Amino acid sequence: MSAFLSLPEDGTWELSQIKRALNAKGVVFGISDAAIRSCISGKRNQPYQVAWGLSPPGGKDPVRPKLVFNFGHSRGKPPDTLSARPGFRDEWNKLTSRGFVREKGILAFVRNLDRCGFAITVTGEKVPYFGHEPVLKCSSNARVSEDGRYIVAVKPGIPYVESNGVGVLCSITINGDIGPETGDITFPGDLTVRGDILQGFKVSTWGSLVITGNLYGSATSARSITVEGGINAPGEIVASGESITARYCENSVVRAVGNILITDAVMHSIIETEQALMASQDSGRIVGGLAIAKAGVSTHSAGSAMGIPTVFEIGVSPKLRKRCETLKRQVASVRAELQRVKHAGLRRAGQDGHEFDNLRLQRMRTYYEDREKELGDLLDNIIDTIAKSKGGYFVAQHVLPGTKVLMGLSEIGFDYPEQGVHIGGKLGETD
Repeated sequence: MSAFLSLPEDGTWELSQIKRALNAKGVVFGISDAAIRSCISGKRNQPYQVAWGLSPPGGKDPVRPKLVFNFGHSRGKPPDTLSARPGFRDEWNKLTSRGFVREKGILAFVRNLDRCGFAITVTGEKVPYFGHEPVLKCSSNARVSEDGRYIVAVKPGIPYVESNGVGVLCSITINGDIGPETGDITFPGDLTVRGDILQGFKVSTWGSLVITGNLYGSATSARSITVEGGINAPGEIVASGESITARYCENSVVRAVGNILITDAVMHSIIETEQALMASQDSGRIVGGLAIAKAGVSTHSAGSAMGIPTVFEIGVSPKLRKRCETLKRQVASVRAELQRVKHAGLRRAGQDGHEFDNLRLQRMRTYYEDREKELGDLLDNIIDTIAKSKGGYFVAQHVLPGTKVLMGLSEIGFDYPEQGVHIGGKLGETD
């Protein structure tokens, strides 16, 4: 409700200069030019109040504005730790029945707002009051909206109500494995699993995911995924909206928007990232499978002495590569249908119903010819984009037979062991 200004001994100051500095600090309301001038002409290194908030009006309204919740609420903050044991599912259902809220989602609003007084802070925030008591009270991970009408979530999570206001539970810890006792888990915030995620089970979060054990099942996260053990999830999907970190990765499909960092080894896996795949430069190994990393790949060794095929595609987005392969399949399918229509041939006109068959075949032929040209043009554009891609890097201390590096449409194969291989740009460079 107030802002103070203190000027140092040295320097000269102007009113407009100080007002700009106050605005930069978020002070936009109740600024007094006279108070600023008094500070300029007064003693240095002494605080002067230069802005005043607006207090709520006095008096007492006989009808208190009503706070309306946007979720089916129960009193009290929910637990932030649960144990995987018999009865877990009942506890989890009770927790999630409170509802989910996304970041900036509305938790509550004021009804009968016209009967509510407002205070205005020096930062311009309108805070509704009734009889000098706040109508909107916030607890953890919640705040009042700028217009003073709503309580909104600062982070995604589970909303709740307690004595000091409306809040959001944005993180939770599950002690134990995600498996038969827990079932699949979906949480709207950050989740820590102190155990393994077993094969056949899935965990999904709107925030980050930390697994202290191993990941054998599916995991998707809007933010980062950290696996203190390893990933060994054949037939499952591991996907992150940010980065993925693990000790090892084997027989898995792993996708990320950010970097994928593996301490020990990547073996017989499919890796896709819009950034970089990085294994330890001291001992990291990448053996078998396919790694598509737009920014690049760095590892201690790639491939194996047995010549196991190990393919790296760098400099091109995995989404673009996937779109290219999809279009190739679509073009092939359309061309097959077009050939089938052409081989059907036209029947002699004049016979019963044949004129309709001919018209249908002509229309089908025209459709497939137009479709072939449309898809072909799209495919040509994508291939041209891939061909012109120049970003990405591949760095390995040891490259063993069976390793292949694709940059755009260029291909570099290794039939013999090589040392100190560096292809493409520097580490960290992208298009």
